[in-house]
Amino acid sequence: MKSKGHRFLSMETSSIFKKQILILVLGTFLLCLQYQPSIAGERSPFHFSPPVKVMTQNLYFGVDIQRVLEAESPAKIPMIVAQVFQTLLQTDFPARAKAMADEIAHQKPDLIGLQEVALYRTQSPSDFYPDPNAKIVLFDYLQILLDELKARHLDYVVAAVLDDTDVELPMYDPSSSNYLTDLRLTDHDVILVRSDVDTSDPVSRNYTINLELNIGGIPVVFKRGYVAVDAKVGGKTYRFGNTHLEQREAGPIQALQAQELIAVLAQEKLPIILVGDLNSSPKDPIVTNSPYGTIVPPYKQLRIAGYSDVWKSRLFGRSDPGYTCCQAEALDNMDSQLYERVDHIFVLNNPKSWPVSIVGLVVADIVGEKHKDQTPSGLWPSDHAGVVARMLIPTFK
Repeated sequence: MKSKGHRFLSMETSSIFKKQILILVLGTFLLCLQYQPSIAGERSPFHFSPPVKVMTQNLYFGVDIQRVLEAESPAKIPMIVAQVFQTLLQTDFPARAKAMADEIAHQKPDLIGLQEVALYRTQSPSDFYPDPNAKIVLFDYLQILLDELKARHLDYVVAAVLDDTDVELPMYDPSSSNYLTDLRLTDHDVILVRSDVDTSDPVSRNYTINLELNIGGIPVVFKRGYVAVDAKVGGKTYRFGNTHLEQREAGPIQALQAQELIAVLAQEKLPIILVGDLNSSPKDPIVTNSPYGTIVPPYKQLRIAGYSDVWKSRLFGRSDPGYTCCQAEALDNMDSQLYERVDHIFVLNNPKSWPVSIVGLVVADIVGEKHKDQTPSGLWPSDHAGVVARMLIPTFK
């Protein structure tokens, strides 16, 4: 038994040693690229700045709003919203924010893209006003998360924020004078940066094409959009973008939003780091026989446009599929049930004469998917896992 233990220890040590040697060799190779003279006696066209570390995380509304959208009649909406409200309380964002803040404290990314950053407000009694006007704050996800980061002595600031969908519906409430209370949800996309990261030129825009539905006689536009900033990390400036695209079920809308985003970013001259919940997987097929013509899913659009999928460029764990979606609505499933990869980090960094984007050395990981990441009560931090990547992105001279 003793010899087997030594043999196992030797194999494990050997594996770690091989990885360290590999890192050393790759690092030496990258440095050689930077300083190796060319035939003409000039330095290499590559220059490597300090690494940049980024993260993307969908915070999760805390409920599946699809339940409300599927209401069979307007009369049933108040009761369904009341049920959804109970789920919202059970999924306990303040506790989940602690778990997410712990992960951020562990990873310490330079830049973070957040989606489904909810602001819940109420108004009682319901006033049946068609436009959202509830003002009493119930949960402010952004402020709750910032407070948890501050409690861990982490100094992150908001670099860009976008108002997306803003919807208010009545819910059954026996304590209200008219038995109804309005519940308002405002969705946001947010970029957080460490305070030592300089940012400029913030942009926050909704897409020109969005999903429009009628909920209980109330027309609702489910706005989506993107936020972006110039961010200077280690002396190098990147264009950092964050988005949350519409779901696949919305027909061509999701693809059109991706097309609009790619067209906007095509005007950029800086290296681009794009993160977000695309609601699109590498396995999504190109649909050629839809009523709208050919639909190319967002993931494939970005790849065709020359973006590198950082998860596929990473140094270790190539066999890991990197699934990020989705846990149960109540977040209380015992075992993780992530089954597809829809949360991504992309890089576009190439000279115009090159057909591919050069990412450089990448170490990437999925976060929030292990039992140790759960809250003390057993909730997953979100229905989506997050993605973190540390990249040594070369600059072309």
